[in-house]
Amino acid sequence: MNSETADIDMNDPPRLVTIETTSRCNARCVFCPNNALSRDKGSMSTELFEKIIEDCKQFPLYEIEPFLQGDPFSDPQILDRLEYIRGHLPDTRLRLYTNAYGLNERKADRLASIGLDDLTISINTLDSARYEAMMGIPLARTLANVEYLLSDRIRGQLGAQITLRMTCFDDTSLHEQDEFLRFCESRGVESSISGLYNYKGHIYSDLPVPSYGCEHVTRLDILVDGSVTLCCMDHNGEYGWGTARDLSVLELYNHQVARRYRDLHRTGRREEADPCGTCNMFWPLLDGLSPEQEALTRAEFEAYVVKNVPIGRRRPSGSATLGNLHSQQVSIGRRTGDS
Repeated sequence: MNSETADIDMNDPPRLVTIETTSRCNARCVFCPNNALSRDKGSMSTELFEKIIEDCKQFPLYEIEPFLQGDPFSDPQILDRLEYIRGHLPDTRLRLYTNAYGLNERKADRLASIGLDDLTISINTLDSARYEAMMGIPLARTLANVEYLLSDRIRGQLGAQITLRMTCFDDTSLHEQDEFLRFCESRGVESSISGLYNYKGHIYSDLPVPSYGCEHVTRLDILVDGSVTLCCMDHNGEYGWGTARDLSVLELYNHQVARRYRDLHRTGRREEADPCGTCNMFWPLLDGLSPEQEALTRAEFEAYVVKNVPIGRRRPSGSATLGNLHSQQVSIGRRTGDS
């Protein structure tokens, strides 16, 4: 333990640990910076992965997500890793987020035998041409995988709350959104419609930067090489600190840089936290606040939602269209490469 991680607060552990088991993805989504990463893509070593899981046994961890910038089913070891997590962290909620393109019947069968607590599938649209323009993969295969996963046998064994997610562009029509909502309702799954995140200002979004603190400072995000990144919006790890190869999960979460970010967000100084002052991640930080601060933050979040409609059905407006996001990908590559 060094001076930067000397004070470990066992009463304030991370609520969530995310592990980038792979930085590879089988899709090329225009709203995601994965295909413009300036770092090398690869998969996490088994030794490092298991070391991180052992670290997480040192404290009560509420949730774990074995994915970050890549799609988990682009990791050939993902099912073995999920099984390892289940065996070593049985009381921790296991969550997964995927586009389901690589989740074929064989993988779905084994996934069901392992079990999950939450599974979110990024669908984004049911229009085949628009889906392929948006994600770079054909919709038919994804829907076939989803339908198999939602069959009574697989779904019952999996035991997860399943959510289908749509990222809403400024030209996503109400008809398109309603079709998505009807699809989710007919399959008996949760639906989620969300506006665009701006990835620290690298992607255009009409959603403004909130004034209240962001919940992401109470999680720990670990990249494929073990480096810690600020959060999922910091796709190249530019604002990270330390590595899980040398420090434990608790030491990394209690690092002075991490504590500084939490302090700024908990004391209403988000704009002082670089790059958080330019990021429109809108989910509020509630952990570690006084009752008065929590009530104020909830009120600010509710006002933000009413004014900006970042979640749920929303009318088309603004210039964050699918076509504009295609051109943004070139800009992301240049800006992250220049960093």
